[in-house]
Amino acid sequence: MVGASGLPGDTTFHAFLWQNGVMRDLGTLPGDVASAAIGINSKGQVVGGSFDIDRNERAFLWQNGVMTDLNTLIPADCPLFLIQAFSNNSRGQIAGLALQISTGQLRGFLLTPSHGQGTGENATLAARGAISKNPEVVLPENVRKMLRQRLGSRFHIPGLGAPRD
Repeated sequence: MVGASGLPGDTTFHAFLWQNGVMRDLGTLPGDVASAAIGINSKGQVVGGSFDIDRNERAFLWQNGVMTDLNTLIPADCPLFLIQAFSNNSRGQIAGLALQISTGQLRGFLLTPSHGQGTGENATLAARGAISKNPEVVLPENVRKMLRQRLGSRFHIPGLGAPRD
């Protein structure tokens, strides 16, 4: 089981992995102050998001005791900035939410290991099908307001306009 837990004597939270009756703090990406684990696969690879002091988020993959920014595992010319990973499977594919750099639009992504053998320490991930030719989806303001209210206290998602505290 994975999730996020508050830290004793602190106002932040960290991703955790609960395994064999033991809760393990997964930490954060370098320079960040908080994290949340959202998905885990049968290989024990954990995905989620890590947050800086301003609640800006980066998607991560945790495996073999190391948390890695997923943005470092995709090609440098990828038009997306990966902000949160929601799910992963035993083939190493990872699904989540990204920001399209050129437009600021939120996009879903599916990362697939380029070597086809699951995610390894030095693997690169291909963001295939992340930007489609489908029409842009713009959330109505009332939906954006609801998302800001529900997520604003825990997460800052670029494009939703959640104010900084």
